[in-house]
Amino acid sequence: MTGPVAGHRSAQFRLLYKIVAYVAAWAVALLLVGPGWWPLAYMFPLGLIAAFDKHLANDGGWGVFFGLYIIYILHGYFYFRSRTPTQTAMLFGLLVILLTCNVAVCVGVLDRK
Repeated sequence: MTGPVAGHRSAQFRLLYKIVAYVAAWAVALLLVGPGWWPLAYMFPLGLIAAFDKHLANDGGWGVFFGLYIIYILHGYFYFRSRTPTQTAMLFGLLVILLTCNVAVCVGVLDRK
């Protein structure tokens, strides 16, 4: 099959793979933090800033909190709009790095309590 229909079908499959990879990365990150802490999942993005500055993560206020959500939303926007496999792989790698920072800090902080 040739033409726009075949290209559209291929694009749908690529989008499906992107969605599955994105959801899987987030699921693994949240599982690594631990099910006992899932009620605090909405605070998960604070682990990103805490990896660099724990004082700012604790006392930064709502601006820092919502700013971190904006980072993840912007990343998701660019990830799902990426057109080439290289762009997609680079943005997925960035997501893995961001989530790794979050998990490392969250597990370190939660284990101390």
